[in-house]
Amino acid sequence: MRKLYAYIYLIGNKLPKRDKLGLHNYIEKEFLKSFSLLISASLESKVDKIILLKQARLQTETLKQLIRTEYELKIITETIYLQIELKLQEISKMINGWLKYTQTQNPPKQSGLL
Repeated sequence: MRKLYAYIYLIGNKLPKRDKLGLHNYIEKEFLKSFSLLISASLESKVDKIILLKQARLQTETLKQLIRTEYELKIITETIYLQIELKLQEISKMINGWLKYTQTQNPPKQSGLL
């Protein structure tokens, strides 16, 4: 995520001011939120970790749509779009795997009061 953010940041240097301060700026902020959620998840207890990972998953899916919008508006090239999208898909798979692993570790005990 850190390397992808750095790539996104550097792309901003090549964009016109309107695009850089508009949608691209919002995308950068969303990347930072997602990055922060993943760092927080790595340091939290299991219950809090699951909540944070679900938020990070949602954030990543939002980023995919924002990047696609940026491409459709011709703010970024197809090559850049495909590079970012490939990395976001990889990050999404990692988050989903981490979430599944966390949810299967020591599942909550069910009471016998059925």
